[in-house]
Amino acid sequence: MSTALVGDLEQILREDLAIDTSRISRESRLIDDVGLDSVGFAVGMVAIEEKLGVVLDEEELLSCNTVGDLADIITAKAGQQLPA
Repeated sequence: MSTALVGDLEQILREDLAIDTSRISRESRLIDDVGLDSVGFAVGMVAIEEKLGVVLDEEELLSCNTVGDLADIITAKAGQQLPA
């Protein structure tokens, strides 16, 4: 994942979801460690689309177990959306 996307994802977690990112790693589980619930997932989807320009559907987001999974899917989707 590019450095810019990592920073943007951290900003979303910190500012939009009020998560202390100093305690988060790629292995942190979104539900158990980060504390995301259904509202958090919805807010996260909107923030990712607005700030990163990456559209995730609910199934893609719910398939992410860890912060690393989320970062990887954002990276993959961002790569697909780049002009050829």
